[in-house]
Amino acid sequence: EDMVCLSCTATGERVCLAAEGFGNRHCFLENIADKNIPPDLSTCVFVIEQALSVRALQELVTAAGSEEGKGTGSGHRTLLYGNAILLRHQNSDMYLACLSTSSSNDKLSFDVGLQEHSQGEACWWTVHPASKQRSEGEKVRVGDDLILVSVATERYLHTTKENDLSVVNASFHVTHWSVQPYGTGISRMKYVGFVFGGDVLRFFHGGDECLTIPSSWNESAGQNLVVYEGGSVMSQARSLWRLELARTKWAGGFINWYHPMRIRHLTTGRYLGVNESNELTLVTRDEATTALSTFCLRQEKDDQKVVLEDKDLEVIGAPIIKYGDSTVLVQHSETGLWLTSKSYETKKKGVGKVEEKQAVLHEEGKMD
Repeated sequence: EDMVCLSCTATGERVCLAAEGFGNRHCFLENIADKNIPPDLSTCVFVIEQALSVRALQELVTAAGSEEGKGTGSGHRTLLYGNAILLRHQNSDMYLACLSTSSSNDKLSFDVGLQEHSQGEACWWTVHPASKQRSEGEKVRVGDDLILVSVATERYLHTTKENDLSVVNASFHVTHWSVQPYGTGISRMKYVGFVFGGDVLRFFHGGDECLTIPSSWNESAGQNLVVYEGGSVMSQARSLWRLELARTKWAGGFINWYHPMRIRHLTTGRYLGVNESNELTLVTRDEATTALSTFCLRQEKDDQKVVLEDKDLEVIGAPIIKYGDSTVLVQHSETGLWLTSKSYETKKKGVGKVEEKQAVLHEEGKMD
């Protein structure tokens, strides 16, 4: 099952269609234009669960006793213009749908959001070319501009600004969307155990400790630390990190050597960054500039600075880094410094003095 993001520039900025699915079912737009503000692409990934001819869809919908709840999984997944498609939001496992409510100023429009089942026509969208260079029946290519039409209401998937807020709805006004590849299902099935963009993982060090934050962490100076710690933390959420490749195209591809990425701490939602003293801290999304918060994985330590061109980065990559098998060095892209540790003494209640390891950046990297 291929994973895609739908982007557009209709509101004046490059944005992606996004949804939460938890609490708020309505779709919204995630800004992907500013490279210094990391987008939360995990909210923007949709899986092409089915692609059918419109006739096959009608047969599916009208067939007595058609499967309830989830999509039936039949049909093909090569996307052709004129097809009806079912898009499943990866994070929430719900379907992109034209809802029955209308909260926009345009009273002829309907809200667009997520619903739990794919029964009926509300979740189906037909794909049409926005350009005269493409015609019905042709294959949809990466980067094509396309138009999505709700099968249920015959309205376009549309975005506009109302009172300075961007809204997503199904409207009689057209918006051109572009298909951005995120990742492929076949690569994930074929290469189980390899590290992909968007993966949540732990960095183990020496077998008995991992990269984490202290249990007493807070954002004040002196407390905003990253440490190496062993014991129970190795199965706790505060030692989980998400690798977010610093690109939109193929952001769910393989993590490869030298590819710039941000390392996001899962429970705080903050990003691994560096302060003036080259200490590692967790920074907010607004502070997570490319210079402060971009890292890459390296196979070995050398002083060679490798800057990859966009054409080398905007690819799905190769299966190279494997869980439980690959040893990696983490390098800060801007400074060329390496992730390592320094020991310090601290007092713990009821224990007394203990030695802890703080994560820092240094010219000399160890195999971390």
